[in-house]
Amino acid sequence: MSAVLRSRGHVGLTWTLRPWRGPAGGWEACVTTWLDAGERMSGLAADVRRFLTQQNGGRG
Repeated sequence: MSAVLRSRGHVGLTWTLRPWRGPAGGWEACVTTWLDAGERMSGLAADVRRFLTQQNGGRG
């Protein structure tokens, strides 16, 4: 993940997925999400924390 801060408090987060290990020239997928700095960033951080700490593939 990488982040950039633009004018007026907009934050761009680029999420990149790629195989852990693989042959040279493998695949990669990226998406950038744009958020307002502040409360939206706090909400996203909480959502990501919940997602990454889930066990057994559970939802919610």
